[in-house]
Amino acid sequence: MAGNDFGGEMRLRLANGDNPTLRAAVTLNTAGLSSEVVTNQNGSNSRVVTLRSRRAELTLEDNGENFDDILRAPRQDIYITEEFTQISHIFGNAIITGDVSNNRANGEVSGLMIDADTYQRLG
Repeated sequence: MAGNDFGGEMRLRLANGDNPTLRAAVTLNTAGLSSEVVTNQNGSNSRVVTLRSRRAELTLEDNGENFDDILRAPRQDIYITEEFTQISHIFGNAIITGDVSNNRANGEVSGLMIDADTYQRLG
């Protein structure tokens, strides 16, 4: 039976073995599509479906990483593990994208995303 446990420590691991420190909770967008409604002139609704990558929004602690290297890294499998719940999120054939923003007042790095071809949840 699956429980409704959430939270706790989360860890990020890149394919090269690096473990950037997560600062805030990770927001996952794991569906391979999004949908929206458009309303026609006769009042009926249609649905428009758009394919998209599986994605995770990251907020990291600034540990002196070279973000040019991170953004240029080749495709890789990226793992996020929830220590408390023992759930792993695997982003396959993934790249890190975004526009890095570094808050020097608190050491928070935001604006990064994992964008992947595949997503798998284990646990």
